[in-house]
Amino acid sequence: MSIASRAVLLLGLLAGPLAAAEPPFVTELSIGFGYEGSATDRPLVVLDGAPTAAYAYSADGRAHGVDVAATRWLSSVGDDGRTPLALLPFVARASSVSARLALAGTSRDSFGSFSGQESSLEVRLSGDGSLREADLSAEWFFTRSFAVRGGFEQEAERETAASTGVERPSGRADVSTAGTRSSSSTGSLGVALRLGDHEVSATGSYGEADLTREDASAFTGSTQPYFSTLTSAGIVRRATVGTRLVFLERRLVIDASGSYAGTTSSSDLETSLSGPFAQGRAIARGAAVEATWFATRRLGISAGFGTGTRSVSSGSPGRLRPVRAETERAFSMRARWFASERIWVSLSASRTGTEEITPPDSSTWQRFDETADHVMLGAALRF
Repeated sequence: MSIASRAVLLLGLLAGPLAAAEPPFVTELSIGFGYEGSATDRPLVVLDGAPTAAYAYSADGRAHGVDVAATRWLSSVGDDGRTPLALLPFVARASSVSARLALAGTSRDSFGSFSGQESSLEVRLSGDGSLREADLSAEWFFTRSFAVRGGFEQEAERETAASTGVERPSGRADVSTAGTRSSSSTGSLGVALRLGDHEVSATGSYGEADLTREDASAFTGSTQPYFSTLTSAGIVRRATVGTRLVFLERRLVIDASGSYAGTTSSSDLETSLSGPFAQGRAIARGAAVEATWFATRRLGISAGFGTGTRSVSSGSPGRLRPVRAETERAFSMRARWFASERIWVSLSASRTGTEEITPPDSSTWQRFDETADHVMLGAALRF
C-alpha cells in the first residue's frame, strides 16, 4: 500500500467518529413526575431508664409531584461522537442559565395511643398540604478551567390538619385543628475548578425561613377551648464541597459531596394564657457519593449512598438544651436512556431511613424510625 493510500485510510478512520456526531444544541427542557410514600413508627419509649410498652405510634405519608426545568447554554453544546450523551454539557464547559419549578401535594395520617393502669388515650390525625419550589441558577466559565456558580431558591409550604382524641373510661374527647404556613428564601454562590476532565467545587449558601402555626382545640367537657399561634423565624448558613471524577474514557463518573449547615431561630408562642419566647439552633452534617457507569453512549446507570446527622437544641435565650437528634441514610438508583440523540427518559428510585431520638442524652426519651421511598419518571428534549 502506498504512502498516499495509507494517509487517506488514516484520515478516514479519524473522521469516522466525527461523522456520527450530531449537530450542537443550546436548550434542554425536562419534566418529571414523582411519588413518595413514607412510614413512621415509634418502636421504643424509655421512662427513667426503663423501656415501656404503654405507648404506641405509627404514621403514613404520601406525596405526588411534578417537576419542570429548562436550561439555556450561552454557546452551542457540541458532540464529538465519542462522549456519552449525558456528559456533553459537562464536557462542553459552556456557560448556562437554568430555571426550575416543582409542585407537590402531600397527605399524612397518624395514630398514637397510651395505655395506663386506670385510663387510656387514643389520638388520630389527618393532614393535607401543598409544596411549591422555584429556583434560578447560572454558571459562568471565565476560562476553560474556572467557573463561578450562583443561584436563588424560593420555597413555600402549607398544611391543614385535624385530630381527634378520646380518653377512656371517662369518655372525654377533644377535636383539634392546625394550620401551618412556612416559606424560605436561599441564595448561593460558589466556584468550580476543572482539572482535565475532573472537577472540584465549593459553594456557600445563606437563607431565611419563617413559619406560622395556628392551633385550636375544643373539648366535650367543661374545659374552655384552647387557641395558640406559633411564629418562628430562622437563618440557615450552609457550606458544601464537591468533586466529580471521570475515568475510563468518560465511561465512569463518581460524584461526591460533603456539607455542613447551621441554623439559628427564634420563636414566639401566643396562647390564651401566656406568650413564652424561645430560641433554637440546629447543626446538620451530610456526605453523599454517586457512581455512574455508561454502558453505551446512550445508557447511564447510577447508584448512590448518602448519610447525615442533625442535632436540634431549643429553650429560653441563653439556656439551650438538646431536644432532638437525627441520623439519616439514603440509597438511590437511577437509569437514563437516550431514545435518540435529543430525547432522553429516566427512572430513579431511592429509599431514605431516618432514626430520631427525642430528647437525646436523657433518662426519658423516645425513638422514631421513618422509611421513605421515592420514585420519579422523567423525560427531556434538547434542541
